[in-house]
Amino acid sequence: MPNLVSRSLWMAVTLAGCASARIPNTDVPDTTFNRGVIGFCERYRRAVETRDARALLALASPRYFEDGGTPRGDDDYGYDGLQRLLGAWSDEVRQVRYEIRYRRVQLDPEHPDRVRVDFTFSGSYTLRRPTLDPPRPGASLALAIDPVREATPVAVDDELWFRRVADNRLELERVGDDWRILSGM
Repeated sequence: MPNLVSRSLWMAVTLAGCASARIPNTDVPDTTFNRGVIGFCERYRRAVETRDARALLALASPRYFEDGGTPRGDDDYGYDGLQRLLGAWSDEVRQVRYEIRYRRVQLDPEHPDRVRVDFTFSGSYTLRRPTLDPPRPGASLALAIDPVREATPVAVDDELWFRRVADNRLELERVGDDWRILSGM
């Protein structure tokens, strides 16, 4: 009988180990590769929360390109546009809370040095209340009004709060031993 109990206990522990083979608080399988990718993405998340535009720009690839998620071309921008946007963002944003639930890390089948990271984020942003003064050169009026699509502002004193929960994808490329963001910021 003790042998049967030992085997049952061993099987239970083995099965439990298989069931928990995910990186904690994610839906991503726990592998060395995935931990490295998630670690990089956490650097991105922390830079967003600390409003560190320099760190965000350093995490971006010089080949960064954002298509705005629309078929129109007027909302597309590259690395230079990201640099301008982050400058305006860091001037106008006062506080950020940015939580990420990682859903999937997937190698790009056509480009083995690229990976896609699918996640759900919950973002809360505090912005200075827009004034009637003209924006500074290069500032994005859309940023002053709505920093995230489909977010609803709530006015508190001289600030506007925005909150949004949505799915997103970061596309990364391998650069040496690290990653850089190609799109999705």
